[in-house]
Amino acid sequence: MSKDMKIKEIAKRIKDIVGEEYVSDSIDVLLTYSVTASTGFDSYMPDLVVRPRTTEEVAEIVKLANEYKVPIIPRGGGTGLQAEALARRGGIIIDLTRMNEVLDLNEENLSVTVEAGITFGKLDKILMEKGLWFPIYPESSLSATVAGNVAVNGAGPGSALYGCTGEQVLGLKVVLPTGEIITTGSMANPNSPGHYLRYAFGPDLTGLFIGSLGAFGIITEVALKIYKRPEEFKYVTYGFEEAKGAMEFLRQLLLHNISVLHACIYEGDILAFFIDFLGEEYGIPQIEWPPYVVSLTIGGRKDIVEHDYELMESIVARIGGRNLDVPQFPKGEWTDRMRVYAKASYMHPYYWRILYHHAPIMRWDKAAKAIREVLDKHGLMGHTSGLMSGRSYNFYPHLYFEVEDEEAFEKVKEAHAELASKLLEIGCVPFKLAPYWVGELKKLKEYYGFLRRIKQFLDPNNIMNPGVFLED
Repeated sequence: MSKDMKIKEIAKRIKDIVGEEYVSDSIDVLLTYSVTASTGFDSYMPDLVVRPRTTEEVAEIVKLANEYKVPIIPRGGGTGLQAEALARRGGIIIDLTRMNEVLDLNEENLSVTVEAGITFGKLDKILMEKGLWFPIYPESSLSATVAGNVAVNGAGPGSALYGCTGEQVLGLKVVLPTGEIITTGSMANPNSPGHYLRYAFGPDLTGLFIGSLGAFGIITEVALKIYKRPEEFKYVTYGFEEAKGAMEFLRQLLLHNISVLHACIYEGDILAFFIDFLGEEYGIPQIEWPPYVVSLTIGGRKDIVEHDYELMESIVARIGGRNLDVPQFPKGEWTDRMRVYAKASYMHPYYWRILYHHAPIMRWDKAAKAIREVLDKHGLMGHTSGLMSGRSYNFYPHLYFEVEDEEAFEKVKEAHAELASKLLEIGCVPFKLAPYWVGELKKLKEYYGFLRRIKQFLDPNNIMNPGVFLED
């Protein structure tokens, strides 16, 4: 059977599952789904777009895909920045955004169970009404979906204290590549009073799907830890003359259990780049930024915030930093939930590629140096921004190029691969296995081989987001 015939036949059968209005092969729809928020990546046209409403519908679609051996690619809000949700081999995009309800707000267990396609913005609004909070809020919060963020093990403001999103997951409902449906964590027990424990029934099956980009299964439900909403925030910006001081300050925040929700190290010239675009909008005064700046937000109970602020001041004085008295910048970062960066990234005339990774906090300077060296070697513009994420530093350097400059685009791709290699050499690690890490991952032969065997066992027909992080 030809590919066109196969797609027409499977489309007809899928319409019986989800309804005709939720299946499309219209060229304008396919073009819309051929890209995401990623810039600097090739586009890929799917053959079909499907918008299921339930886990059971997803499972039936997956079974059909296996029968016809057609690739399927799960997609949330399309806000990913590394081309994770594109149809590299054609096939079916499964858009999960119709699945957008809170299924269980369990105040007894302090957990919330949501459908895959709910956005962080909608979830936050619902929790706010109860005085509750999910503490991690990605930069694309109004359109990023919870399951999509789990599938990339994302981070954002809140991650300094609470780590990546994956660390807040209690359990999942997942459609496996064969169409089977499993529930992980304590809810695997049908008598459980809700999700309350992730590490149940032996191995951590939940972790297998976090950061896997939908290659091992389609997440259709997520259970998250929730907390009491903070009552007080404090916004502080500190300056340091040396990178060592800025790094040691972050280490001391961890050592003293400071209630820091969001913290970033900036090189002064990089910070000036952002402020040129957004300083006036956020009321940030014109100052001469020191070589290294730490911008942070602490939050929680009022007495704890006051105590932690005084402790921070004493730590900074001991290390040799100083309070810059510019609260407007971290307040803009926190209250606008990183859209300050998103705006700065899209307001200029350049396209860019990004290279998400984690560095040990005390090797921040080595990672930043590697990024600068690669940019300089290839004659590219870029920056070294990132944020503290638990006990690591989450970098997301941008490599810029002009849209029409094909030569520059090739340079960016070369620089991308070279930078991945350099970062691995200094001890950094990816937190999701995006395609450009494959070459480096293959150097870890046993680890890479084990991942391939898992993929082959779970997905014998290789239909689930093929090629997204493993070479076939």
